[in-house]
Order: sequence, then structure tokens, then C-alpha cells
Amino acid sequence: MTEKLLLTGFEPFDDFSINPSAELAKAMDSSRVGKYKVIGKVIHLDYTRALGEVRTAIKKHEPTVVIACGQAQRGAITFEKIAINAISTRRADNYGNTPGSDLIVDGGPPGYFTDLDVEYLAKVLQSNGVPAEVSYHAGTYGCNWLFYNLMHWRATGQLAARAGFVHVPPLTEQVIEKHSVLMPSMPLPTIIRSMRLLIEHLSKGSANTRS
Repeated sequence: MTEKLLLTGFEPFDDFSINPSAELAKAMDSSRVGKYKVIGKVIHLDYTRALGEVRTAIKKHEPTVVIACGQAQRGAITFEKIAINAISTRRADNYGNTPGSDLIVDGGPPGYFTDLDVEYLAKVLQSNGVPAEVSYHAGTYGCNWLFYNLMHWRATGQLAARAGFVHVPPLTEQVIEKHSVLMPSMPLPTIIRSMRLLIEHLSKGSANTRS
């Protein structure tokens, strides 16, 4: 039986003209990987719109898994294990909006664990020659903000799907764009192959990451 998987990526930010997570979502939209039909969605890095865009996509497609993605200045695919209830009130989104509080959800728990088996998935990528690690901090910007909201929806019965967050490295084109030879990067085909491997192995291994 075919299930749906919602894969989100953010639009470009930090003066980049491209975002690898957006390119990943666009490249994989409407593809089939294992038992999943992938729904790719690029969302605005906008604190006033992004959650509504994700909710609309969830309501429309009713996915059984949601994987949100973003860009991080890291040289490996990183699987985020914990979403924390904290956000920077100084760093504005792409549209000049800043949070009014440093808590994502007032009264929410300090953190949530993803219910994806991130250790197993990282080992899958490593065994296939892809740099991959488990991360315990998704930052205090849009990525962690979206991740925490997804897991809060999950914990409060607003989301039936399993959910997680994956950070991907910048693209080679971004290194050229920023004239930064020290910036880590990964080709888009490798990022796409990594996501396909991840999705293929979602149903394997233990799903219990809360121990």
C-alpha cells in the first residue's frame, strides 16, 4: 500500500540565491521511494506563514511521515534528534519578523525527541559512503522552530504522522557564490541519493529513539 511522505525545504536565506533543502524538495516531488509517494514542498522562511503552509500540506496530503529539511554549514547530512523550546529573538526571518518571545511554545516542554530512528539512519548513509551524523542541537532559528512545532503537534494529537528534521550541507554552487573555500559542501545528486536511502530504510530498524 502506498503511503505519502511530506518532504519540506526552506527557501534561500542569508543572501544565498539557492537553498539545498528547497532544491531537494523540488527534485523529489511526486517521486516514489519504496512504499512512499513523496510530496515535496518549499516553504517560506517566514514566522508568520511557514507553519500555515506546512499545516495546509499536511491536511491536503495526509502523510504518514513528515521530514522537514534545512541547510546547515556542516559537511555531513545531520539527523536532528532533539527539538528544543528556544528561539532567537534577535535574528529576523527573510521578511523582517522576529519572535516576541524566546520560547517557541509558551508552557511547552523544554524539548521533544524525534520518533525517527536517527542513529540507524545515519549508519545507513555512512555504510553507503555518505558523511552522516546525529545532531543534538538544530540551532535557534527557523529549522529548530519548525522542528519543535512539528513535534509539539505530534505530542498534542494535532499530527498523526511520524516526524523528524534533517540538515543538509550547502551546495557547491553556494561555495562559489560566497567565495568561501572553507565552506563545507555536498553535490545535490548526493543529497538526493541520501534522502532516497533514508526513505527506503524508514520502516527498518527500531523506531524507539526515546531511550
